[in-house]
Amino acid sequence: MQLVILSGPPGAGKSTTAQALCERYDRMLHIEMSQLRGFLRMGLLRPWDTSAEAKAQQRLFISAACGLARQFLDAGYGVVIDDVITPDDLPVYQRELAVDGAVHFVVLLPDIEVVRGRMGHGQAERLSALYERFAGWTDVAVVEPGDLAPELVADRVMALAAEGKALVEQTAGA
Repeated sequence: MQLVILSGPPGAGKSTTAQALCERYDRMLHIEMSQLRGFLRMGLLRPWDTSAEAKAQQRLFISAACGLARQFLDAGYGVVIDDVITPDDLPVYQRELAVDGAVHFVVLLPDIEVVRGRMGHGQAERLSALYERFAGWTDVAVVEPGDLAPELVADRVMALAAEGKALVEQTAGA
């Protein structure tokens, strides 16, 4: 079975696209990182916090998600993980996954105004800076959803995976 990781800024449509991907197959697990973080009742640090403690917590969440993904992959399920994964986080995912099968990574990047409209203007400066990081990430597969229905965005993700354009290499030692 396959593993697909969807990334992009908040409001890009990752969870909706992941659900559309999961609906196409019989045995699929959707790991929504925002929900996983929601299980931590006290002491949750913001993903944009750059403190050592916050980075350690982020690695812990990634490790937990990847462990769960590996267990389901081993049992014959397909897995979709959706998270706001930056260029700094992707190597952590690669190292933690260490799976034998293909890992596909796709960034969803709608127009910045679409993202702002979905997220509101409360964190406009932080959102704009994060968006620019995604827009400048050149060595990954990108889907610009535009006004497409989630099922059509999922089609584009599947096409990139089928063509081998979304494959990520395992890191050394993985």
